[in-house]
Parts: sequence; structure tokens; C-alpha cells
Amino acid sequence: MKKSLIFIVSVIFLMVLTACGSADKKGSANVAKNEFDGAPDWVLGSSSTAQQICGVGSAAGSRNVSMMRTTAMQRGRTEISRMLEIKVQAMLKDYQATTTGGEDFGKAANDEQHIVDVAKLITDTTLSGTEQKKTWNSDSGTYYVLMCADIEKFKDSVNNMSQLSESVRKAVTERADKAFDELSKEIEAQKK
Repeated sequence: MKKSLIFIVSVIFLMVLTACGSADKKGSANVAKNEFDGAPDWVLGSSSTAQQICGVGSAAGSRNVSMMRTTAMQRGRTEISRMLEIKVQAMLKDYQATTTGGEDFGKAANDEQHIVDVAKLITDTTLSGTEQKKTWNSDSGTYYVLMCADIEKFKDSVNNMSQLSESVRKAVTERADKAFDELSKEIEAQKK
């Protein structure tokens, strides 16, 4: 009787172990693939053009649609902010490199800190002009938003910044044209 009981408990234990260990591996491997079934192109890749910089944000796991929309929009803005901050810092560092010398030689560390602050100021100002262009809900309930910032509005906001000297504003807008053209070419190359 004792051996039969041990045998039955062992069989039940093995069945429980087997049931726990045999999760649907195909299903879990396809979660990301299934998430994007039927997704528009803008969800899967870059939608930036020569006229606008775009970022995609998403939010899931809530029944509060308003909160998911706000979260997704903020995440889209964050993506744009990261792209702009990198571009603006690169443009301003280029400007710094062309003007350092003479009396200002040796003050590059101070100038560098100032440049980072200006880049953040420009990014913050530009993001106030972002617009929601498109939305999409996946079958799993994830809410996607395409947020875009117009490049002309970006340049206008730089030109209207009283905190920047005229020479810095001019240099930034000139380099903005060049940088955004390069960005547009990179995007087109990636699409091919």
C-alpha cells in the first residue's frame, strides 16, 4: 500500500511538473510578431521626412484610454526629443569648433557646458510644437501614437529665441538645414 501511494504521488508530481514546464513556447516567441500584425508602416519604422521629425510612442496595460493616449504621446515626444537633442548638440558643437580661438581660446570646457544647456532649451521649445498625426490600436490593446515636429517650426523657434545671439541663431538654422537634409537622406537610404 505504501509503495502504491508513493507511486501515485510520484506520478502526480511528474504530471504537475510536466504541465508547468510545457508552456506554449511558440506563443511566447511570437508575442512581438503578433503584436504588430496589421500594424501600419509608421509603427514599424521611421516616418521622418525632410519636412518633419517623427517619433512613435506606445502604452498598454490600462483600461484608461486617456492615460494611455497621454503616455503614448509623451513617449513619442521623448523619441523626437532624443533625435533633436543629438542633432542640435552636433550642430552647436560644430559652431563652437568654428568660433573657438583668440580671446576665448582655453575656455572650451565652459563653452561646452553652455552649449548643452542651449541644446536642451532648443529641444524643449521645439517640442511644444509637436502634433499627433496618427494613432493605432494593436489587437493586444497597445495604443500607438505618431508624434511629429515640423522642421520649419523648429527653425522659427530658434530664430525667435532671445537668449541666443544673432550669430548663434544664424549658425544653428544654417546647420539645421544641412543636418535635416542629411537625416532625410539617411532615412531614405534605410528605406531601400
